[in-house]
Amino acid sequence: SPTLEVELVGSNLDQVLVEIVPPSFDANVIFQDWQQAEQRIKEVDLTAVEGKTGQTKYQLKYDGFDQVGEYQLIFQASNLDGFATPMQSTVTVTEAATKPATKLTGDVNGDGTVNIFDLVIAASSFGQTGVGIMGDVNGDGGVNIFDLVIVAGNFGKSLLAAPATAAKIDLSTDQKHHIASAIDQLESNPNRSSAEEMALNVLQAILPERLPITTQLLANYPNPFNPETWIPFELSQDAAVTVTIYDVQGKRVRQLQLGLVTAGRYVTADQAAYWDGKTETGQVVASGTYFYQLRAGDYTETRKMVILK
Repeated sequence: SPTLEVELVGSNLDQVLVEIVPPSFDANVIFQDWQQAEQRIKEVDLTAVEGKTGQTKYQLKYDGFDQVGEYQLIFQASNLDGFATPMQSTVTVTEAATKPATKLTGDVNGDGTVNIFDLVIAASSFGQTGVGIMGDVNGDGGVNIFDLVIVAGNFGKSLLAAPATAAKIDLSTDQKHHIASAIDQLESNPNRSSAEEMALNVLQAILPERLPITTQLLANYPNPFNPETWIPFELSQDAAVTVTIYDVQGKRVRQLQLGLVTAGRYVTADQAAYWDGKTETGQVVASGTYFYQLRAGDYTETRKMVILK
């Protein structure tokens, strides 16, 4: 029973619906009346759900995907001003999906095995509330310690004859923040159960270093320097990063475009911004005092450095 969800921009919506066309539908068949068409094409209304501020979301949990093949879904919406442009999507049903399956408690991603990936998925949504959140294992409308404990308590259980293929864990910045919150709450309990202790150890291994709380520019090293230096910084959020070098008159000497950088600490020589002591045209700058400025999103900070030859 997959959950279908759409997000709309607009107001005073009269109706949001989806037309579900089964794989067996033959577009060349001529219908004698509308009732014949309605028997072949299901038209189902979606229900409004609470979303973020300014968002209007509608959901439908549909259990009628009982044919093997590709269903065509056509979403439509209307208000007093008329109809929105329809949006089309597909749902593919495999033969295995049409057969009854045993629900394995804690198997968040539905791969038939409860393992580290299920815990990471649940922890990545830690603290979120709402309908249909993937990490809400116990179905209470939110992801919390209880969900993590359920997953950790079922580690190793499987419906598969052979081990599931391992997937790469690639976390976004928001997911890392959610996991950090879960670690903080687990650490705050001195009387952790064995399942809580297991969850804590796994999450700490996944996220051994917390993301910085604030974005900041750090002191370059070495300083004074000749002829090169490294400029470390920390980001609390993903941001487009630029480091600009100025002389004492405020004239731009060099600009380093680092592009979009994910949140984290960039303090080692292979991660920090690097300046070779040259201008944009490749000329070596003279000895003296210079200023370096970091721009990362809305954040700007400037510090001083010295070249000695």
